[in-house]
Parts: sequence; C-alpha cells; structure tokens
Amino acid sequence: MSSDRAIRVVVADDHDIFRAGMRALLAAETGVEVEGEASDGAGALAATLAARPDVLMLDVEMPGVPVLSTITRVLAESPGTRVVVVTMHRDRVLTDSLLTAGASTFISKFATSAELIAAVRMVAPSAEQRSAPQLAKSVLSPREREVMALISNGLSNEAISRKLSISISTVKRHNTHIYAKLGATSRTDAVRRAWTLGEFAEAGSSTNFARVA
Repeated sequence: MSSDRAIRVVVADDHDIFRAGMRALLAAETGVEVEGEASDGAGALAATLAARPDVLMLDVEMPGVPVLSTITRVLAESPGTRVVVVTMHRDRVLTDSLLTAGASTFISKFATSAELIAAVRMVAPSAEQRSAPQLAKSVLSPREREVMALISNGLSNEAISRKLSISISTVKRHNTHIYAKLGATSRTDAVRRAWTLGEFAEAGSSTNFARVA
C-alpha cells in the first residue's frame, strides 16, 4: 500500500451522536477518509465488506451480532481490515477476549481525539510503511521489549512490576532506557515508535495499542 494513500475507515457505533462525532473527527484528519458507518453488528459487517476499509472502528456493545462474532467474520471476509474496538470498559477478561478474537487494538471512549487518531494510524496497514526514525531494528533488549509490550497493553508501572516479578524502580529504569533508545517523549510516543520499528514483531508478541497515559 502506498504511504500517500489515505487510510480508509468505517465507523460502527449504535449511539448516533458519538458515531457522528467520531466520523467528523476522522474525516477532518489529513490522510484519513471515512468510507462508511453502521449502527449495529450486521451493519458493521456489511459496511466493511462493501468498503474493504483499512480500519474498522467498532463499538464493543451494539445490537445484533455480538462483537466477538463481528470481529471474527470481518477478519475472515476482509483480512486486510484492522479492527479497533471502542469501549467504555476496562475489564481485562473482555479486552483479552477482543484481542484473542483478532482485534488489532482497543481504545477507551474516554480517550482524547489525539489518542483515537494515533490508534487508527498505528494499526492501519499504510502506517506500517510510513518512514520510521533512523534507528537500528531491535534496538530494545528482550526484557525492554517485554516491558514495552505490557506498556502498550495499558499496564501501569505497578502492574508491570507484579507481572514480571521485578521492582517498580527496575520498571522505571527500563522505561528510561526504552524512551532514550526510541527517542520517545511519552508512553504513547514510545508505543508508536516501537510499532513502526517492528519491535513487537521482534518480540513475537501479539501486542496491540491500548490507551496509555
């Protein structure tokens, strides 16, 4: 896919005002085109099959076809489409199920406009071919990639500490090294740069962008 081709998006949400707002936000973004919209699961699938978009923005709770079934069918019938699930929930079991079903990422409905745009650009196939910072591939150590994967899934320093059985000070030290190596200024920026550089692929990870502070 050419890096100068617009990222094509379908928006699916059963709340008219929220859907209209998300559509307007995306349509106003340079390099992004909204190709369709839907208010239920069946409509989301139909709109996706009609437009074959790069990204489907999919509300986690809509009438009709359950979200997990919608994700599965979208990926089976439009494999070039990436799914970004929009949710109000922070339930780990739910988010794990969404990622297991094949969603590329999830983002909170409380996310900022910039975070939503960042999620779309990150998961879109076209974004993978954009120019990356001139850094060597696999600049992160295996442990740093492991920490980076957990950061991208929205885990706090405390949660990462528990997950990896290391001290919080060690987590913070890894964060400092990660930021320095990637030239990042924030968690969101670090996730974006790591994704672009292929660090998650190097780690063999199924890591996906999540809302990060």
